[in-house]
Amino acid sequence: MKNSSASRPRRGLVLVFAGIATVLVGVNAHSLTDNAAWRVLTVAGALLQGAGWVLFVRDGRQT
Repeated sequence: MKNSSASRPRRGLVLVFAGIATVLVGVNAHSLTDNAAWRVLTVAGALLQGAGWVLFVRDGRQT
């Protein structure tokens, strides 16, 4: 299947939902282990969400 303009915004949404999942894993791991190192995973998930929203908005405006 071609990379059509209708599927382009999906790339951003996939990153957003992957970021949400990463944040949830980081928060749960931090609360279960009480180890502050898991906060790095939470921050990485937040950055992933931000990148996903940027891609979603940018690709959505091009269609």
